[in-house]
Amino acid sequence: MSCNKDDNPTVVSNSFDEISDITKFYGNLEGDIVVIHAQGGPSIELDDDATSNQTVIELGIQSALYVMVHQVQTKKPMLFTSKDITFEQAKQYDLQSIANIKRVVDYFKNQQGKTVYVLGVSFGALIVQELIATHGVDIADGFLILGNRLNVDDNAWQALSEGKFPIHIYDDDGNYTIELENDPDNDTVEERNMGRLIAGLAFNRYTDKLNSVSSLSKLTYVYGNRDEVAGSLFAQEIQFLNDKGANVILSEGGSHDDAISLGAGLLKDIFGIE
Repeated sequence: MSCNKDDNPTVVSNSFDEISDITKFYGNLEGDIVVIHAQGGPSIELDDDATSNQTVIELGIQSALYVMVHQVQTKKPMLFTSKDITFEQAKQYDLQSIANIKRVVDYFKNQQGKTVYVLGVSFGALIVQELIATHGVDIADGFLILGNRLNVDDNAWQALSEGKFPIHIYDDDGNYTIELENDPDNDTVEERNMGRLIAGLAFNRYTDKLNSVSSLSKLTYVYGNRDEVAGSLFAQEIQFLNDKGANVILSEGGSHDDAISLGAGLLKDIFGIE
């Protein structure tokens, strides 16, 4: 089931009114385990009810409260569909999206008896990485990151900052080269701006930004070594995560979607949802 302020005002006004403007709720509204989801994309639309309800059912997390959090472009899509934004604007918009998820995490962590987990998928992985880097790893009880990088290649994020999308092409040895997507149908104001939103976080070096965190034992990181969208983690990134105590899971031969599917299938066990 889903619930927001418009379709169930009684429940929301009693329980979630403080955050109902930036969230949608699924699963068990009374659940003590809360999974807060930073979705991928980026997209100007929040995942719809059919997608989110199906996610809850397929992953077997009906006993948990599953919370979708708006990003700035899903709340104010008109900012991204009429004209090109700048790279600097994209950075500021991303910070608003991180403020949204921080607000939701804090809301539930301040409720006695709630166990709060944060899920970041693809673009949402970058949001969660920045959330941890900015606010610390102890703001939630656990984190699951699927399908991205700690250190995106310079030429990849620079292309994204110009509204161009990189594709990682792998050879038989698992090494990749980066080419730019060449699809005129995707060269729109909206798509260029979505690329800039990715770059607004991907330019960061998270092995540096997370280095002051003493332990990442609350973090599980799932990646594919044939990820055509984000690229595979380098040995340095894997070593960094291992040294910090993170649980690193490889989708062997896995594409971007493969890594996300593998991680999503593990969500119930990783977060201890019954």
